[in-house]
Amino acid sequence: MLAQAQPDATRIDRRTVLTGAAAAAGATLLPQPGAAQSPRRGGTLRVAIPFNPGAIEPMTGRNLPDFNVLYAVFDNLIDFDPLTLDLRPGLATAWRWTTPKTLVLDLVDGVTFHDGSPFNADAVRFNLERYKNDPRSNVKADVSTLERVEVNAPNQVTLHLNRPNAGLPTILTNRAGCMVSPKSIAEKGPNVDRYPVGSGPFRFVEWQDNSSIKLLRNDNYWKKDQPYLDGLEFHIINELNVLTRSVIAGEADLGINLQVPQKLIADRAGNVIAEAAPSLIFFGVYFNYSRPPLSDVRIRQALNYALDRDAIVRVLMAGIGEPSSTILPKQHWAQDPDTANYYNHDIDKAKKLLAEAGYANGIDIDAFGWADQVAMQRQELIISQWAQAGIRVKLTPLAPQTAIQLFMLEKKGAMFISPAGGFPDPSQFYEVLFGKDALRNAGKVELPGFRELLDATMEVDDRAQRKAAFAKLQRFVVEQALQAPQYIMFGVTVRSKQVRNYVDGLLTTPKFHQVWLETGSG
Repeated sequence: MLAQAQPDATRIDRRTVLTGAAAAAGATLLPQPGAAQSPRRGGTLRVAIPFNPGAIEPMTGRNLPDFNVLYAVFDNLIDFDPLTLDLRPGLATAWRWTTPKTLVLDLVDGVTFHDGSPFNADAVRFNLERYKNDPRSNVKADVSTLERVEVNAPNQVTLHLNRPNAGLPTILTNRAGCMVSPKSIAEKGPNVDRYPVGSGPFRFVEWQDNSSIKLLRNDNYWKKDQPYLDGLEFHIINELNVLTRSVIAGEADLGINLQVPQKLIADRAGNVIAEAAPSLIFFGVYFNYSRPPLSDVRIRQALNYALDRDAIVRVLMAGIGEPSSTILPKQHWAQDPDTANYYNHDIDKAKKLLAEAGYANGIDIDAFGWADQVAMQRQELIISQWAQAGIRVKLTPLAPQTAIQLFMLEKKGAMFISPAGGFPDPSQFYEVLFGKDALRNAGKVELPGFRELLDATMEVDDRAQRKAAFAKLQRFVVEQALQAPQYIMFGVTVRSKQVRNYVDGLLTTPKFHQVWLETGSG
């Protein structure tokens, strides 16, 4: 039987990891801790972000950058520690498995959504059924094991599953656990994407596309004394270097979703704090392997062998990052070192595989990518490496939400060069990337054998047994070359010295509940 309220969490000692990385890179990645101070109330935090959200709505959103705003507006059924991913109470005060396919959630009393409507068991059932059944849902894969939701009492629900899923409590810390006001959906319909109503620490005010997003303090927030800030203003600045300089110049208080080159810029400025920390985000290449040419595993393998991952990290990331052939970092309990570096750089092997597949003279492939300056530099380097093996890639750089629309929804192009990850349970990585109903699986093809291997990772919650099951699944995904990972990212933030208690976390999905400004409202 699955254990009661037992977190299946990723534990990574960030400071230990960073000490090694700093020594290798000749840099201090984490600032020295200062003396503890009491939080001050008031003030508006100006947050510079590089991308316009796809939607400020958990069900229809498609982009990782959506989370810059999501957790400020919405509460989750289950919360997590951003540094360890240990589970902790959220809107569910407790949870327990009564059978391997039955999860009971006890809910907090007295919570209201921003529109004044009550949060209760009926709201939980409404949200989870919407995530599972709504035609617009992008989180169907997350709740694929959910059969039905039973309301036991106003503050208790039972989730009945169609098969065991040990990772479900952790999954409920993500999009599928965000609770939206049912009243707002009834009133706004599809427009709820742009007028979000949750129960979180901040309430939505306005969104000016590609410019700014404004949130104000939820004065009726159910967590005592939170939030400390009066509000949040998100400034959308697409170029990462420009974004970084806006913090240096004092035009923003905090810059997030940055990369190592921006840390170097901030370090040179000297008047701001720049931090780099390991994450569960990897840079890779999505394949549409439902049709030629990428339906041939040899082409996908050739794309992987042609990549020089060490050079990518050295040239683009100043050596701060982890070259990897798989989607999980080496510190993750579910990663198997036996296949973590399966694809060593081997141009001859790549050419041989192409020839065996009928492309002795090389191959032309269309790809989408991101259009910001840093992404373009990365994509140019990757494309030049592929070219050495005779793989000629025609790149169309676009805003992330546009590329996702074309590749994942309209099924155009063969590849999409993009970061991925940020999922709290390892089963989510595989389900969301490769499951037949997953948004990120553009071709909606699930290779034979995949489902059985994935199901085996969710049938027990014993860490050792899950690790063994994930090792088999990882080998399958790597050997079938369902992705082309390049490296595990170190997330970078740049902030004013006035910003206190901000934690980026392993998922790089910020939470502003306890952030405060040293100047406060004064």
